Amino acid sequence: MKNYVAFLDFQHLDHPVFLKSFAQSLSQHKNRQGIIIHGDSEYTNRLMQTGMMREDARKRAIMDLNRRLVALFADHGISTIGLQSYQKELISRQEDGTLKLNHDALQSLPETPMLLLSSLINDGGKPTYVDPIELIQFLNKEISDSELVLFSQHQGSDIFKSNDDSMTLNWGKIPSEYAEKHLSEEQLKVTDRVILTTPMQFSEWPRLKNHSVIE
Repeated sequence: MKNYVAFLDFQHLDHPVFLKSFAQSLSQHKNRQGIIIHGDSEYTNRLMQTGMMREDARKRAIMDLNRRLVALFADHGISTIGLQSYQKELISRQEDGTLKLNHDALQSLPETPMLLLSSLINDGGKPTYVDPIELIQFLNKEISDSELVLFSQHQGSDIFKSNDDSMTLNWGKIPSEYAEKHLSEEQLKVTDRVILTTPMQFSEWPRLKNHSVIE
């Protein structure tokens, strides 16, 4: 394990305890080892209650979340480049519907410890929401020598310290009790091989002692 594509899902983005623990783990990483991806959160629904349409509310929520996460990381001493994925035409939707990564733009970014990207991509010159699951699996294939990282929904401090939690699983055969404990509905849409861990354990990247693999 070296590089990663780490996904902050809908549930975790509205969980301050998780985000604080995640930021503390990132502060232990001495250099950039991957990309952090986020979509929207419950904040979208709160914006809709003010009268905004869902599409506009989701875009607003994602942009605000990107800035808020950069500020959170800064509070923990983490230098972060926060970008909407449509900026610099970093990620674009092609005419055939596939995604394209602008590798030159990615390589031109300064060598700071962290890179945070949102799920707003460039589609015909306009910022457009893309399902974060599609985005993370695409990036995981585009970034060489990378692992896709998800974070458990379970907040217990003893997670992955027992044989019941640390294991290798198959996406099509995950025990229902395990799925309900560790995975959100959004995360269950993933089909690629992933490392499932906790924000606390993530501080040890790339030498995770306790984690599960789902493939």
